[in-house]
Amino acid sequence: MMCGRLALMHEHNDERRSFTSLVKCHYEEGKVDQLVFEGIKNKIVPRSLTTFQRIAYQCLSDEREERPTASEIILQLKTALEFQEDIEIWEAKLPKDYKEIIHMSKTPEIYSNLSNKGLCEMFSKGILLQQGKVFFSLSSNGERNEMVSATMFSYENNISHKRKTIQNSRFQRVVKMMDTSNLKIHIKIITQLLTPNVNYGAHLVFKFCEPRKLSSKLMYVNLKYQMGSETRHAYFATCGDDEWMMIELCRFIPHKKNIGFEVLLESMSRYYCGGGGIYVEGIHFRAINDTTLNGGQRVLKSNSDSEQQGSVDYDEITQLEDGGKLFSLSKASGKKCHTLPAKKVLYDTSDVSCFNWKSLDEPESRFLEVVELLSVQVFRIKCKIETQKLSADTKYACYLIFKLSQECHGLQCPVKVQDVLLRKKRELKFLYFRSPRSVNLHASGRVPEQREDGLMEVIVWEFNSGNKDHVPMSLKLRCYEENMSGLIVYGIEFRPK
Repeated sequence: MMCGRLALMHEHNDERRSFTSLVKCHYEEGKVDQLVFEGIKNKIVPRSLTTFQRIAYQCLSDEREERPTASEIILQLKTALEFQEDIEIWEAKLPKDYKEIIHMSKTPEIYSNLSNKGLCEMFSKGILLQQGKVFFSLSSNGERNEMVSATMFSYENNISHKRKTIQNSRFQRVVKMMDTSNLKIHIKIITQLLTPNVNYGAHLVFKFCEPRKLSSKLMYVNLKYQMGSETRHAYFATCGDDEWMMIELCRFIPHKKNIGFEVLLESMSRYYCGGGGIYVEGIHFRAINDTTLNGGQRVLKSNSDSEQQGSVDYDEITQLEDGGKLFSLSKASGKKCHTLPAKKVLYDTSDVSCFNWKSLDEPESRFLEVVELLSVQVFRIKCKIETQKLSADTKYACYLIFKLSQECHGLQCPVKVQDVLLRKKRELKFLYFRSPRSVNLHASGRVPEQREDGLMEVIVWEFNSGNKDHVPMSLKLRCYEENMSGLIVYGIEFRPK
């Protein structure tokens, strides 16, 4: 294995000589390296080679008692392999400046005896640097992440914050904020360990002081913050298994290792976050490698798996007798599409009028009447979908067709979509009527798209047509903290996925 030769070989005088005696002679003279196979000689780690040579030589003893057992041989071969892998595999996974990073820790001497594999495992878990104020870690693909302690931030509201020591924190101390509606946290720091030209997300890490049961990994918090001269909102926080929550504030691509980062955190929604306080752990800069970015921002796309994006090209559009229902055949799939106008699907249960009905003077439009929502926070979509107008046993997406009036300046925040018929399954679904920032995009949210006819559409529901006469649909759409004023609904379109 080590030398790549036969056990018996021919010398120059054509006499057969045991390869064993040749190895013994070279080993005792300290020249066994001369017998190592040239194809692997320069690739073997010295400690691995020495371990391999030592156990191989012991196997050549003439006395049976002096030869190692099979279990001892296996143990030494595994040790040799570990030495080899530690350099060949694990050293390549370490940062090039890992020695400098270790030197920034409080106790660099405790890492001096660790193998490269041990160092990689340590970096994947994370290591405290700079007197315990910075937490550095490596992701599974080797990208660098940096977290700065909240004790490094400035707090304009001195009365409302305290430093605390709590369990499961990466830092010795976190900051407790008693009033989430008046944070006034000024973050002005310089990152030192990020990889240049890699996409990063900046996340605020916090947790509620009082334990909460969350029905979803997402929680609406509506963090208001200031970046430069611009006021922004991050609507949802994601909850991890350790109960720490993260809110993404922005995305950026550093072009050098040390860059400045500044943001002013103003408030969270008191209605949804309650009157209790939060523990702020820090700002976490995490590498992003699973999204499509354009100039540091993700390109907005519909978060549906639907193959039908935007409006569909039709072979024909058929007007039914009642003048209110439309169906067609999709060119893309040959499956039936179906449309219901707003008058057939909007459901008003209140005594006060929530809708302003308008007739359209547009002969080419497929919709004769539309509805503009007034200052309401909730509206209902309710109807029975006639499956004979659809293709049998096909999965459909329901698109709400709409536009925003010129006077509409709201509808920036997400809208919660509740399937009233699924009382037990409370999976969080939400949509936007205006395209949100990339930090507010999550897998369970849906974004609007422009149609070829100038209108907008967004997916509100999905179902399978099955084999029944009709499919009931009952949805409640609730705007989190705004009203729906200025939303003009044209209808619902059902298209196969």
